[in-house]
Amino acid sequence: MTKRQPSPGPSAIVRPDHDGRPHPDPRADPPTEVFDPSAAPTVRLPSVVAETVRLPSVVADTVRIPSVARGVTPEEDSGDGGLSDGLALSLSSVLGSLAGFVGWLIAAHILPTAAVGDAQLVASAFILVGGAAQLNLGVAMMRWIPPAGRSTAKLIWSSLLLIMPLSGLVGLLYALFAPRLAMISAGPALPVAAGFLLFAIASAGWGVFPVHDFLLVALGKPWWAVWRNAIFAVVRLALLVFLGGALALGSFGIVLSWIGPVVLWIIVGSLVIFVLARRATERATGGKLPSRSAMIAFLVPTAVGQAGGALLYNQVPILVNLRFGPETGAVFFIAWQAVAVIDLAGMFFMNSLAVTVAREPHRARELAAAARRRLLGIFLPMLAVGAALAYPLLLIFGEDYAEGADVLRLLLLGLAFRLVVAHELGVRQATGAAMSYARLQLSSSILVVVAALVTPVTGAGASALVPVAIGYIAVQVVCAVVVMFTPASRRFDVEVARP
Repeated sequence: MTKRQPSPGPSAIVRPDHDGRPHPDPRADPPTEVFDPSAAPTVRLPSVVAETVRLPSVVADTVRIPSVARGVTPEEDSGDGGLSDGLALSLSSVLGSLAGFVGWLIAAHILPTAAVGDAQLVASAFILVGGAAQLNLGVAMMRWIPPAGRSTAKLIWSSLLLIMPLSGLVGLLYALFAPRLAMISAGPALPVAAGFLLFAIASAGWGVFPVHDFLLVALGKPWWAVWRNAIFAVVRLALLVFLGGALALGSFGIVLSWIGPVVLWIIVGSLVIFVLARRATERATGGKLPSRSAMIAFLVPTAVGQAGGALLYNQVPILVNLRFGPETGAVFFIAWQAVAVIDLAGMFFMNSLAVTVAREPHRARELAAAARRRLLGIFLPMLAVGAALAYPLLLIFGEDYAEGADVLRLLLLGLAFRLVVAHELGVRQATGAAMSYARLQLSSSILVVVAALVTPVTGAGASALVPVAIGYIAVQVVCAVVVMFTPASRRFDVEVARP
């Protein structure tokens, strides 16, 4: 809006010069300058959205506000450079991991070992299928939703309607190749066909379940994801005690304690996301969806990298169990779970960088540096506390597990170097360096698997696991050194991929 120019006062008398143009009388007081915004130069800062607003400023620059185009009001922006997003994702990950861990501990106390093994087989299988079929669309949504604008709802539902059928189909095929999964899922009363259906439903539900967390963050409600996971954990554990213990349904009860809450949470979560997405779409003006080629270029390599993470978390304890025996493998499994919980929390924390960079791509370098400081500041003290309390923490599970305290301390030391790798993985995802992300994730994961595979078996018990832990440290040190000595121009001067 252009201000009306005030009429000159008596101290601002003008008089014509010889060329006929008015000039101020040098004897008069200088005129009061009045700023005309229409005459000011318009400077467009680099951003990823289409809406422009004029700020009340003496320079009257036109600045692009990301929250307007993504349908989130400025009041909803955290203004903390993504710290809230990262903490929310990390806490959601920790809650899910701890709830799973506590659930298996409860199951071990109320059910026979064979029943726990059957239930764990089904749960591990549908979590594996659902995780692989996500195609890394969770992180992709955090990159693509901020600039989507009026296409926000279309982008979200296109993704969900791809993940859910794909996860269900892969789950069904998986169960056909391993019919024991359907037999366990059917329980003692249902037909095997119902078991196939239940396993496919569980796979489809778990394919979408973690993605809802990322969508809530991208839509400006990061702490809703924390409450969602907390309530889910309480309900699932309560059902586990009731179905597996009180009703004595055995492994079938454990399976139902997973499938029931997952289905319910997907229904309720989808309704919530429907409302949030519609509001974001209605408030937005403009916006842009990524091209199909851009989607494929990001998703294919990062999905492969996500598979590398699954290999790291699941294949290593399996190898140790097979090579060192079930008793020694159980000690390693408990220690490895503690490491996996913290590692996943760190990865989730860095995943939030994708949405902050998408909102403010011109600050990519600054946001990456801030994320590194926060990551180390939060997780290094956590590792120190874990190392100091390793023995009493493992003693909760029994003396046999407490013997692995030194192994846990060594693994936590390796995880300190792993944080450097986790930060770099987050930066590469946020800047769209998909192939580079996949190479780093796969190489770091495969090296750990190789270390667990070639470590000589020198005996039994926790002491035999020390070389495995040292091998893990060696891999993480090598990967961290490679990342730290990569020239900054190659790591941070990557042009942020415009959707």
